[in-house]
Amino acid sequence: MELQLFGINHKTSVISEREKFIINESNQIILDNHLKRIFKDDFESFFGISTCNRTELYFVAKAGITEEVFYEVIKILDITDIPKDRFYFLSNHNALSHMCKVASGIDSQVLGEQEIFGQFKSALKKATDQQMVGKKLSFFSKKVIEISKTARTDTEIGLNPLSVSGLAMKLIENIFEIPEEQNVLVVGAGSLAISVMENLYRNGIKNINSINRSIKNIQLNNKFEIVSSSLDALHNQIQISDIVIASATTEIPLIGKGAVENALSIRKNKPILIIDLGVPRNVEDEIRNIEQVYLFSIDDVEKITQENFGQRSIEAEKAMNIIAIEAQKALESFDLKTVRDKINIQLDAFLKNLSSDEIKQFKESKDYSELVKSIKTININDTKLNNYKDIKQTDDHIIESMIKRFFTNA
Repeated sequence: MELQLFGINHKTSVISEREKFIINESNQIILDNHLKRIFKDDFESFFGISTCNRTELYFVAKAGITEEVFYEVIKILDITDIPKDRFYFLSNHNALSHMCKVASGIDSQVLGEQEIFGQFKSALKKATDQQMVGKKLSFFSKKVIEISKTARTDTEIGLNPLSVSGLAMKLIENIFEIPEEQNVLVVGAGSLAISVMENLYRNGIKNINSINRSIKNIQLNNKFEIVSSSLDALHNQIQISDIVIASATTEIPLIGKGAVENALSIRKNKPILIIDLGVPRNVEDEIRNIEQVYLFSIDDVEKITQENFGQRSIEAEKAMNIIAIEAQKALESFDLKTVRDKINIQLDAFLKNLSSDEIKQFKESKDYSELVKSIKTININDTKLNNYKDIKQTDDHIIESMIKRFFTNA
């Protein structure tokens, strides 16, 4: 069994491809059941993550079956039209290092952004709550969180980074001379949408309206609260908005070309800035062809020049060195634990074959050196004793300490 992953991200694909490959709570359960049925004991467990920049599947399975798992997943999700060369496939140290780079923000288009760390932990928690994550995958995932924290705290990778919501604010400031006078509509009420609203408010924009599937009270601080309207009010809200920022979870666009053209007619062609932070996209791409509309997708937004990028690039190199070293230590720790677990099983089986008189004799003498010697000189060519081969390759003092624990509990 080894750690493996495959995925697609902003470096390998465009948003029209990424938005087809999304892992959510419902299809994750379907995939879990399917993969365990197909691969049986060769597949321990998996979980996936979908963000603005990427969708990735992390799993522990029999070595060398990454692409087999990939083909099963794209078949179930019906995304066989995405070219295979848009995906990357990693295992062992490369997989663990990559997961750490993702969780620490090094792999993000906004270098050093912090939101991905919370998204990684959230994806892991949801899968764990669904009882999908096995012991081995849990071990590696916890190491990713631990190593990513170290990479961020021991370097300045997060030196004044602009989050996605921060980049949206920067774009608004670049376009409008007086952003505070604009009417803003935020579509969605998830963590990203709330982050956007908080950023707007901090920068002096108070004319904020919210649209969500369900009516929701959004508290930005002790003094400012926004009550979202339902989706039924979307078209009317677009008509009175100078800026529309969309970040809802949806499989189909919520804002169509017709609705925007109608809004422009009522606004007497007063321009609208639309920022679509959704993956899948919330806004029909054809809208960018309307002359009075400025439409930016998540990929467009993240291409904005980032402050302190040069310094954070230097810090990213330091963080990657930390990740490489710590990932290797984690793998060695995992290998050692795996071997010790095997030895415990083998040793337990061997010691249980001792007679009650032999157990009594060893407990009274507390001298286990002869027993260690006996175990280590087992004829390994005897197929009945072949199960003890890991014991023979282990240091005597480790075997003796394990034997002591056995007799203490015997």
